[in-house]
Amino acid sequence: MSTAKPVREKVAAHRQRLREAGRIYVSTDLPTDLVDCLDKIKAERGLASRAQVFELALKAFVDNEMRA
Repeated sequence: MSTAKPVREKVAAHRQRLREAGRIYVSTDLPTDLVDCLDKIKAERGLASRAQVFELALKAFVDNEMRA
């Protein structure tokens, strides 16, 4: 019998750690061509995840909108 935590508990614990770090998990779907672009940028910049690319892009967008 396995003593490993069920996946749901692991995900819940991970999201709780994110919240404690001031972050919120967000999920979305995107067109394939846009994801391909995210992957290319991720690789070019040596980033660990699409989330990092998305965060940088969203931050630039918000900064631009706030200046408008």
